[in-house]
This record gives sequence, C-alpha cells and structure tokens, in this order.
Amino acid sequence: MFGSKPQVNTKAQEQKEKISKHLRAADEFFRYNRFEEALTQIDFVFLIDPKNALARSFKERIIMMQKRAQGASAKENPVAMSEEQKQSAVAQLLASADEMIRNKDYKRALNYVADVYKIEPQNYFAKSYSDRIDMLMQQHQQEAAKILSSTTSPSHTDQTGQQSVHGAFFMYRELMKEVWFDGKVTPEEEQELKRVRDIFNITNKEHFEIEREVKTEAYIEALHLAWKDGVLTQNERQVLELMRQKYGISSDEHQLAESKVQEAKKGTPTKATILIVDEDKDHRTGLTTYFTERNYQIFAAANVEEAFRYMVKQFPNIVLTDIIFFSSKLDGFSLFEKTKELSTMQHIPFFFMSKKRDEKIIRAAMRMGLDLYFSKPVDQELLLAAIEGKLRVK
Repeated sequence: MFGSKPQVNTKAQEQKEKISKHLRAADEFFRYNRFEEALTQIDFVFLIDPKNALARSFKERIIMMQKRAQGASAKENPVAMSEEQKQSAVAQLLASADEMIRNKDYKRALNYVADVYKIEPQNYFAKSYSDRIDMLMQQHQQEAAKILSSTTSPSHTDQTGQQSVHGAFFMYRELMKEVWFDGKVTPEEEQELKRVRDIFNITNKEHFEIEREVKTEAYIEALHLAWKDGVLTQNERQVLELMRQKYGISSDEHQLAESKVQEAKKGTPTKATILIVDEDKDHRTGLTTYFTERNYQIFAAANVEEAFRYMVKQFPNIVLTDIIFFSSKLDGFSLFEKTKELSTMQHIPFFFMSKKRDEKIIRAAMRMGLDLYFSKPVDQELLLAAIEGKLRVK
C-alpha cells in the first residue's frame, strides 16, 4: 500500500564495520608500539578489501615506526650483560614500574617496562606488566570520561552502546603530521582526514585538539634542531618565526615549547607534572617559567574545561587552580569536586589560589579535603616548598 522500503546493502555495511573494527584494533596496538599485532589487524583489512587505501597508508606508517623503534633500540642497547646482570637489571626496572603503578603514574611505568624490553625483548613478565598497565590506563580513561562528561562535551556512544573514550588516536596524529608537513591541507587531504574521523568517531573538537598538538610538536622539533649548537642565529630566528605564523603558535605555546627544549638540553628528568589553572595569563606564565626552570613539567590551562580535557588523558602530580573564572561557568570547586570523584586521582594534592581571601571559604575548602590555599600573586618559593613537601610525603 505504501510502497516497498529501500533495501539496505547489509553486506557492504557489515564489511565497513569489520574494517573499522580492525583499524581500531590496529590503532590500539600501534599506540603501545605493538607493531606486529597492529600489522596483523591491517592484514585482516586487506582480506576484506585488498585495495583499501587507508589501510595501506596506515601499514606504511606502522612499518616506518617499527623500523625507527628497532633502530633506536639497537643504539640504546647496553654492552652485553651476563645473565645475572640482566636478571638484576630487569628486577630493578620492574620494581620501579611497580612503584609507578602504585602511584598511578602509568606513563612512567610503561617507560620502565620499555627499558626491560631493551634488555630482554621476550620477557613474559614484562609483557604481563604492559597488559596490566594498559588495562589500568583504559579504566582511568573510562572512569574519567564518565565522571567529567557531565561537565565537558557529551561523549560519543558507538553502535554497541558503549561509551568510546578518545585520547589522541595515534594513526590520526600520524596522518595529521603528514598533511601539515608543507603547512597547508589540500581538499584531497581534508577528505581523507574526514574519512578517518568517521571511522574512529573523532569529533571536530577532538580533530582541532589533535591538530594543535601536531603543530606544537613540529615547532618543538624545530626548536630542538635550532638550539642544538646552543645558540640561535638570526636566520634560525626568522625561520622559527615563519613556523609560528604558519602553524599559529601562540606566545604561551612558544614559551612552553622553549621550556621543553631547554629541559631536554639539561638532560635532567622532570621532577613532577603540575597542572596550573589560571585565567590570568601573566600570572600563569610566571608560574610556568619558574617551575619549568626547576625541572617540573607544566601544563597550563586558562579555564576549568581545558583542565578537564587534560586530566582525562594525563595524571598530574599536583593541581593548582584559581577559584573564580570570569570567562567560564565553572570554578575551582568544580574542578576539585570532579577530581576527587576519580579514584585514580583522589591522592593528588590540590591547591587553591585566589586574589580574594575569604576565611570562611578557605575553612570550608579545607573541610572538603583541600590541601593548601595561596593568595595571589602566589609566593613562588613558598609554593615550591609546599610542592616538594607533598611529593616527599607521597
């Protein structure tokens, strides 16, 4: 009576879903340098669609990164050890990884496990550590996304009804690096990026965040090369200025990039990561410079929403936030409450700062579990002493 409904090409749809599934799996393996497993997933894609251009492009990148990792491993491989020395070194590295896991510093834990692989590439105990850390990191991201989603943008729900947690998809980052290599994106490249976003459910907001990270990393790499001999020539300064204009690097991002380069030149590991949330750009920049010079890694956010996005992906060791943000509906208490809801972040010391000193507010915050309160402008030496004390207690 009403006519027949158009038939959906279910076979094509099933193939598309299978390809997306294998590409997602390949991306996950690629994120943790498990290249062989990533390549296996790509081979599954070719069984479905032998001409899949996206899979071919991704395969080339995986092979390139695999060769790069193998080359780095060969360079970093220590002088031949005896079996006893190997066991001792592996035991020490895994003990350090274990400590990092207890402190919920999963990124550093993975670094220790990676050092084990350099000594014994087939160490099964280390493999179990890797799997355990992967699981804990995924749990953290899922918990963080669930708790923070009520305040940040709505999370995406995939076809299975499960909430998908986006970090920065490594394959998408690699594609972004390639298309931005010449400083511009062609319509064909934009079309390819759009296709990848559809497969991985990457929102436009996440696309712009990843794009910003790629541009900043490219600028940092250029700074590393320019500062290699310890001095910047006039020509190098002009080239860097062109890069800043081409990639839209802000003064804050430039300062952060330079601090990372100077830190790398010193060859000293960072002491801890501090998340500074402050609407006052000058005050934020002053604190960033002070602590970067003392080998702390700083992530500076201008508002609570930006801080949330960072905390879903990373674990700061200390949080320092202003209370009032005139450009946002959220305040320092919102960040504090959401952070304490996360089991993985309940241990993180949390400091407030504000130009207004209201004793009642301070007492209420202390009863809620706040660690310390500082009047603005913050006494940097006093703050440094407080941070060192909190980290020592941990």
